[in-house]
Formats: sequence, C-alpha cells, structure tokens
Amino acid sequence: MMIRHYQKDDIPAMRTLWQRVFDEREDYLNAFFALLPDIGGAAVAVGEKGDLLGAAYALTGYELLNGGETPHLGYLYAVAVDESVRGQGVGAALTKTAAEICREREAVIVTTLPASERLYAWYEHAIGTRHVLHREKHIVPAKKTVDVMKLTGTEYMLWRENMLRGQAHVHLSTPMMETQRALCEAYGGGLYASTDGIFAAYREGERLIVRELLCAQGDPAETAASAAALLGCAEAEFCLAAKSGGELYVASDTALPAGTVWNLTLD
Repeated sequence: MMIRHYQKDDIPAMRTLWQRVFDEREDYLNAFFALLPDIGGAAVAVGEKGDLLGAAYALTGYELLNGGETPHLGYLYAVAVDESVRGQGVGAALTKTAAEICREREAVIVTTLPASERLYAWYEHAIGTRHVLHREKHIVPAKKTVDVMKLTGTEYMLWRENMLRGQAHVHLSTPMMETQRALCEAYGGGLYASTDGIFAAYREGERLIVRELLCAQGDPAETAASAAALLGCAEAEFCLAAKSGGELYVASDTALPAGTVWNLTLD
C-alpha cells in the first residue's frame, strides 16, 4: 500500500469513500471538492491494484489572530479508512502524512477535532496534539425573541471579524468560509445575523446545532432560541468558549491562547 498526496483523478473514489464512511449530503460534497484546491490538500492510501483505501484532508485556510504575528493553522479533517484495511495502521499513516501536508502548505500549528474523547490520546500519539481548547455546551428550547436574517459568507466574515477584534480567534479564508456556509446549508441551516450578533447553524432532526454564536451584548441563549424557532426546530444546542473545564474541543500540537475562539470547525 502507498500513502501519497491526492491527485485530481482520485476525487471520484475519494467522494465514494467519504460517502460510505460518513454518509454525507451530496450538496456539501459538491461544494467541498470544488473548493478543495483552495482550502487544502489530502493524503490518500492506494492499494496494490490502484484502489483507494483511505483518505485524510489537510485544510489550511485558517490563521490565528492574536495581535502581532498571524500564524497559519492546519486542520486535519475527515480521516476515512476502508473497512477492509482497518486496524492495520492506515489511519495513523494517513494522519501523519496529512499533518506533513499542512506543514508543506505553511501551517505553523497543526490541529484536529477528534470524533470522541477517547481519540484525543490517539491523535496525541500520532501527531503530538497535546493541547486542547475547551467549550461549554448549552441547550435551550425554541422561542422567538429577536429577529434573524440570513447572511452570505462574505457578510458573515465581515461581521465576525468586527465582533472578534482584539480577541484571540481563528480567522477563516474566504474559500474556507464558503465551505462552512455550504456545510450549514446542506443540513438545513446557514449563516445568520440577529439583532444582537451572528451565528452559524444547521439542523439535526428537531435540534438546531449552532456551530458559532457571537453576541455583542445580549443573552446568547435568546439568540439561539430564536434561531431554533426560525428554522422550525424544537430546541437549540450551542457552545461558548471556556478557558478551562467543560467539553474538550480542538486539539493542537502547539498551545493556543486560553479562550481562543474557533467555533467554525467542520466536524
């Protein structure tokens, strides 16, 4: 088996593997692979017969803004291995190669969001992600109390940067923000502004999953509740950055400032 950088001709097989492993929406996959050359690269595992047996994506459309220097961040995403070769170290090899691709694309810091708490130790062993961000999760019932309107990716990015000015946060490139918008819209949501802030969200059944919620002064719970009401959900789940404690979030191979706002991960 060979681990190498993906090539354009690999994309149909990469899509098929992704769909089989993650059961993703077609609209999102269409947008993701259209944007892939601009948002990052990928490592693929190829069998002796040329069949694609695994893939891991190295996204590099991120910068850490904290005053002064603005280091580029790499984000490992959607590590998928065919069932026929699981348990043979393919996932670890793909992950390491994807981290190398991040470095090749000028990422100073490599990060990921493990799918479960037990995988934080696995990623630490594989690529040295010893540091983590934390977040606090909240769930509120739907109730309209503020007005909400939909935003384009460009509009959302401008609002976001204005609201986060002076605070340590991860900035998304324009193609990366479009990827986030495509993900939210593929699952019945999108990017929005309320009378007090902005949020990115999508649906999971009767629950609205709010990936980011930034409020200037008001109560974030009110905006989340109004968002759920707008999109016809019974309740909303949202998270706020925490300096310590709470749920584990992004894992990094370099310490990030406490309370760094990321939120717009794709996992």
